[in-house]
Amino acid sequence: MPLEIENEIYKSIKQAIMEQKLRPNMQLVEEVIAESFGVSRTPVRNVVRRLAGEKLVTIIPYRGAFVSCPSIQEAKEVFETRRVIEEAAIRKACLYMNEERYGRLKELLDDEDKAQHEGDILGAIRVTGDFHLLLAEVSGNSYYARYLEELVSLTYVVIALYGEQKHKSCKDHRDILEAIREGDAEEAVRLMMEHLGEIEAALRFDQTEDRSLSLADIFRSDRLVANRR
Repeated sequence: MPLEIENEIYKSIKQAIMEQKLRPNMQLVEEVIAESFGVSRTPVRNVVRRLAGEKLVTIIPYRGAFVSCPSIQEAKEVFETRRVIEEAAIRKACLYMNEERYGRLKELLDDEDKAQHEGDILGAIRVTGDFHLLLAEVSGNSYYARYLEELVSLTYVVIALYGEQKHKSCKDHRDILEAIREGDAEEAVRLMMEHLGEIEAALRFDQTEDRSLSLADIFRSDRLVANRR
């Protein structure tokens, strides 16, 4: 049970970061989070340490834990590293692609398309991350998937700080997937590099904006939605 509670808190905080409800530099107050979930501070503290290990949270001694706020240089390094890993993953995915894996990836893109048409931009963004992670998984290299998961999460933080809540990658992903299915590694890599480059180019490194809610409001609304399902 304690581990289940920790996983629930972990997923909720990570989801709030992905959905840009928890903004960079926002403090994660253990007491407020614990009260929101009806638990002691111990599981919350464990989750915060776990998120700090993933670079999503920064712990400052005597001050507390804060959602990470990547510098411009760090933001650029996130994309630089993603390009390296995703190129390697795509080249291997071209070798290991089969109909079952293609079907799983295509299903994600259908979900992305559906969310986009329904105006669920944040839902589409979540599926976008899943698509990139599944491509890394298809490559057969577990380290690609492991490190890319951290980089994708950091990308959400970077976009929350320097970007806008908009989405335009559905066709990009379909073109990439079809190139991989055809075994055209060079074309698939070219399309992926172009896709990541467009996302990075859209970032506004000269301005930031505060759109954060209170911790209590974030987790109260999320739990109400979960309870209705």
